[in-house]
Amino acid sequence: MTSLDLSTYDGPATRGDIERFAVLYRAVFTAPPWNEDEDRVDEFRARLADDTRRPGFRALVARLDGDWAGFTTAWPTQPPFPTGRAYGAVRDQLGPVRTDELLLGALEIDEVAVVPAAQGRGVGGRLLAATLATAPDRRAWLLTWTTSPQAVGFYRRQGWHPAEPNPSAAEELVVFLSPDHR
Repeated sequence: MTSLDLSTYDGPATRGDIERFAVLYRAVFTAPPWNEDEDRVDEFRARLADDTRRPGFRALVARLDGDWAGFTTAWPTQPPFPTGRAYGAVRDQLGPVRTDELLLGALEIDEVAVVPAAQGRGVGGRLLAATLATAPDRRAWLLTWTTSPQAVGFYRRQGWHPAEPNPSAAEELVVFLSPDHR
């Protein structure tokens, strides 16, 4: 019988286990369709260490029969809307006013990662639902890329819906809103 357990990590606990997060990240994101290299894994490790200091940071770890099988990282999006990383593309996608209306104060789910061997076994859905349960008023958002139709399809099957983009926005980015977030 397969056992799935979820554990919540705060910032200090995540920093204490950062190598385990990086190992899992590598297993997920160096594989297709993401095909990230070791430099991106190193960037993730540094980014995660920084993210753990954000107000309200939390990570959720899924263990399948005791082994790490996946994780999410999340925090409430604080004003003003950030400018680094992919935030500029998000603002371009939605426009400044809609970005602030839809995303400020909502839970930003930055990473959703499930190792290939655990994909299709309900791990990602459980992680996403448990992370969403911590969101203020069940308002959450995340982004993914159209280069992964699997990810786009997964979020749609979980009831998430794409925010309506600006007509001139680049089409490779998809900002998803949680099921109750309109």
